[in-house]
Amino acid sequence: MKNSTCLAGALALGLILPAAGLGASLVAASSANAQQNVGSGQTGGSVAFVRDSGNAGRFEVQSGRLALERSQHVGVRGYAGQTVKDADEMINRVKSINNANVGASMPDGLNTDQQAQLAQLASLSGPDFDREYMRSQIAVGELLKKTFTDYGANGESPTMRVYAAKAVTGYEAQILQARTIAGSL
Repeated sequence: MKNSTCLAGALALGLILPAAGLGASLVAASSANAQQNVGSGQTGGSVAFVRDSGNAGRFEVQSGRLALERSQHVGVRGYAGQTVKDADEMINRVKSINNANVGASMPDGLNTDQQAQLAQLASLSGPDFDREYMRSQIAVGELLKKTFTDYGANGESPTMRVYAAKAVTGYEAQILQARTIAGSL
C-alpha cells in the first residue's frame, strides 16, 4: 500500500459519504482556496489538489491512529498502521512537490466535516468502530483515487502530475485491501 493509496481513500470519502457532507465541504473549500490564490500564479486545479490530498491524508492519519488505539481486530490494526505510514509519506511528498513547483497553501488540519466524522468514529467501539472505520477508509480511498487520477491526467504542474498518476495504482490496492477487511468484519 503506497502513500497515494491513502490519499485516494481520503478523496473518496467526499464522493462516497455525501451524507457526511465531506464532498460539499471539499468543493466549497476548493472554491474558496482557488479564489484566495487568484493572482498568486497558482492555478485552481493545483491548489485544489494540494488542499484535497492534504485534507484526505490528514484524515487517514488521524483516523488510523484512532483505529490503532481502539481496534482489537488484527486486520484493522494492520491496515491502520500501514495507512498512517503511507498517508504521512504522501503528505510529505505532496508538500515537497508543492513547495518546489506550485506554492499552494497546504492544509494543516481537518475540515469541519472530517472533524465531525472523526468525532463520530471516536464515539464508537468494538465491531461498530471497526466497521465504520473501514467504511470510511474505503470512501477516502475512492476519493483519493479519483483526485489523483484526475490530477494525473489534467494537472498543471508536470512534476505533481507524474507523481499523482503513479500513485493511483497504490490507491487501487488500498481500496481492495480495505474492502477485503471490511468484508471479514
